[in-house]
Amino acid sequence: MKIAIIADHRHALKKPYGGGLAMITHKIVQKLSEKGIQVDVYAKSGSECENLHALDDHFAAGSPFSCIHSENYNPTEIKNSIIYAEIFQDLERNEYDIVHNHSLHYLPIILGNRLKTRFLTTLHTMAFPEIKFALDYIKKESHQEFIVVSESLRDQYSKFLNFPKVIRNAIDLNDWKPNFNTNNEYCMWYGSICKEKAPHLAIEVAIKANKPIILAGRGKNSEYFERFVAPLLKNPLVSYVGEQDRFQINRLLRNASALLFTSVWDEPSALAISESLASGTPVLSWDKGVASEIITEEVGQICEPIDTNAMAEALKNIEKFDRESCRKYAEENCNIDNMITEYIQFYESLIEENAEVY
Repeated sequence: MKIAIIADHRHALKKPYGGGLAMITHKIVQKLSEKGIQVDVYAKSGSECENLHALDDHFAAGSPFSCIHSENYNPTEIKNSIIYAEIFQDLERNEYDIVHNHSLHYLPIILGNRLKTRFLTTLHTMAFPEIKFALDYIKKESHQEFIVVSESLRDQYSKFLNFPKVIRNAIDLNDWKPNFNTNNEYCMWYGSICKEKAPHLAIEVAIKANKPIILAGRGKNSEYFERFVAPLLKNPLVSYVGEQDRFQINRLLRNASALLFTSVWDEPSALAISESLASGTPVLSWDKGVASEIITEEVGQICEPIDTNAMAEALKNIEKFDRESCRKYAEENCNIDNMITEYIQFYESLIEENAEVY
């Protein structure tokens, strides 16, 4: 089997990852390769992948397109259009069994119809206007396939797609070591510090429960941080440790009493929940996005959105959750090996269908 993976063009597939999408795409590439599948990767230069086709090679100094990088002329969409046009020229020259798109850009969806190879897109995020336009553009004669990463996301795309398959993003359990015997009272929040993920609400919950909280993540220099988070750091219960690598996050997380997942937008994937459970740490979350698809009453609690009093009460009683059950749940439901098996089975079904057509 020969697969082409199109990654999001903004972040290289290497540690430290620029975001969850880069991480999950890189893991998919690695796991497929471990299964003996040939994987060509179309990703940003600097990505740590075999068979890499660097998306921005055409913009090196001295290339015909290097003027696009000049100080006086930097039209991002023109650059992106050239990148994806070059990708699809290359895809047409190569013989792949499946082309699997993980980009968040609308152009691969529009261009996907031109390939004879089966073209598959995993939709990792909400239906932005550009994606809606692309789906509407191809709907009359599309032979593409789509996967969404949660049931809640499938609901969002139901107006544009006819029951896309759900394969939930998962984690490499080897990266997350559990601790079943922590006596620490502190809870934790981590992620990108922004209004959508609302760490200030996690701080409010911890203060109401009179529990220490550790925050980790990038975004200290944002207006949101200065307005909503910085004033709360004066409370002695609150510690901010900045951006941390995965090893430090795992150390903090496995020794925490709970993860407070306080995103106020409909998170389509929420890998932090899976990472916490794999670390043996229960999760408290609002009833938003994918959270209720992952969290059961054995491993955490779902609260009404932005009800900080309810979450504070749940935090006071966090010891009722069995940490070994959290890890076991992650092993059974959040394991990337199971996700890869689902993808391979889907690839095989598409290849079989394609053989019947041609």
